[in-house]
Amino acid sequence: MSTLIDKTWHLAKTEEETKLTDFEFYLWSVFNGFMRWQEGCEKVANQTDLTGSELSILHIIRMKNRAKTLNELMRLLNRDDNFNINYSLKKLIKNGFIRKINSDKHNKKTFSYEITEEGIKNTDSYTALRRNVLINLFKKKQDLNLDKLSIVLSELVAIYEEADRTVLSYMGMDNPIKK
Repeated sequence: MSTLIDKTWHLAKTEEETKLTDFEFYLWSVFNGFMRWQEGCEKVANQTDLTGSELSILHIIRMKNRAKTLNELMRLLNRDDNFNINYSLKKLIKNGFIRKINSDKHNKKTFSYEITEEGIKNTDSYTALRRNVLINLFKKKQDLNLDKLSIVLSELVAIYEEADRTVLSYMGMDNPIKK
């Protein structure tokens, strides 16, 4: 770390905290860049205004060409905001990209969501543009090992989930952390 630049801020006072904060700053940037990329790719490929969140739901529903329940979508996307996911599902249905189906013959209240022909056309157009732009950019970055990066990201998911469970165990305490 360069001593010429003061990288401390409210999240980081020590060198170790600064390293983690730098990492999280880039994580925010990567996440938001990824969302912006998805939205731009969708806008050019299909002329829609779908958000990155809606696109992730659409692509997950198409994944493995199998309908998904709301709970499956939440688990696969590591999300727990079912209100927002339901809003996105309604928008995707309204646009004709997915349809709601009864997924249990014995329970008329159990639903899944499956891709429609229009949804397949949409995701195919997105995929073609993604292949022509993003895949080619990643091919130029030969020093990036996507297999290793995927493993690291999976490990990071586990760390942040454990941290979330840990802080939730402090819920309701007056001052859980001694200063």
